[in-house]
Amino acid sequence: MKVAIFADSYLPTINGVVTQIRNISKELIRRGDEVVIVAPAQDSKFSEEKIEGAQVLYLPSIALPTYSEYRVMPPHSSRIISKIKNFKPDIVHVHTPFSAGWLGLQIGKKLKVPIVGTYHTLLPEFLMYLPIPFVKNSQWAKSVTWHYTNFFYNQCDVITTPTKTMKEELEKNGAKKNVVVLPNAIDFEMFNSAKKSKKSSKSTKMIYFGRISYEKNIEVLLLALRHILWKGKNVSLTITGSGPALEYLKNIARENKISKHVDFHPTLLQNELADHVASHDIFMTASTIETQGLTILEAMAAGVCCIGANHLAIPDSIKDGKNGLLFKPYDFLELAKKCEKLISEPKLRKKLAENAVQTARNYSSAIIATQTQDLYKSAVANFKSK
Repeated sequence: MKVAIFADSYLPTINGVVTQIRNISKELIRRGDEVVIVAPAQDSKFSEEKIEGAQVLYLPSIALPTYSEYRVMPPHSSRIISKIKNFKPDIVHVHTPFSAGWLGLQIGKKLKVPIVGTYHTLLPEFLMYLPIPFVKNSQWAKSVTWHYTNFFYNQCDVITTPTKTMKEELEKNGAKKNVVVLPNAIDFEMFNSAKKSKKSSKSTKMIYFGRISYEKNIEVLLLALRHILWKGKNVSLTITGSGPALEYLKNIARENKISKHVDFHPTLLQNELADHVASHDIFMTASTIETQGLTILEAMAAGVCCIGANHLAIPDSIKDGKNGLLFKPYDFLELAKKCEKLISEPKLRKKLAENAVQTARNYSSAIIATQTQDLYKSAVANFKSK
């Protein structure tokens, strides 16, 4: 099958959407499918590259003023239309509802092929990055964002989202079509086979990795760390990644006099990241905007015990007391308490981590690629029968 993928970010940018596209594309290509990816370039030039077996077309773009990692490209390109027309895709898959997504919709309709639209990101929670004071945090703005979301995705032939929680959220907020749950994939084998360095029983290493942005509530982790240190525990926290909240978090660490216990580590490539994550004891996230949470599943695959905020789609992955622990959103004292429990009960931590590996196994690229291929085949068959 020939698949044309459109997304508003791709390599060298690293985020959950990019990771998902990479994982699935590599597996589809390994199985004999052909993949073309269209995404914004990191500059104002058009370029074309072969990356991990996929043909990647980069369009000229400009950075979003309030979040430089996100870039905007023209929603129309005769050059791309011509290239995709020559590629003759069986299906178009759009992963974001912005400029690349609109281009994908336009091309899918023009070529009369089915369009799959995946809802990855809880858009109303990203209004803080709009360069418009007052409006960006209003209920009116959130309502408009949902109307925009529905206007875009209801033009697709199939809507997918990674979890049952997000399916319910989309349907509650106005998705007119049946929403299909199609989980995002992790490179299970890579994380599960990561080298686990020998860990000192006297010190507990905690980690957060992913996008360093305000909506991830990473300051909650720092405040929990301060409380755990105040209780006399020998712990450290690694924060790995990049994003607009980095300096803000470094200032919080300095103000709370915990900087020597916090390692702000730059973004790592996946093969380096797997070993890095596996060298830690506990993964924590205080994010309240997760539509699935790939980093949770990657940490689980690496055999690292996970603690997450009990909100939105995180409980779809973390089952409290079975394969990890949950805490009340924003409650750093409860988070600290859960961390202390895992620090003082290594047998519990080991049991939860072992169960977590089995959870993560269900999200391997091989399993999710099969589900994706089945969805594509069904979408094509239904489209032809219309």
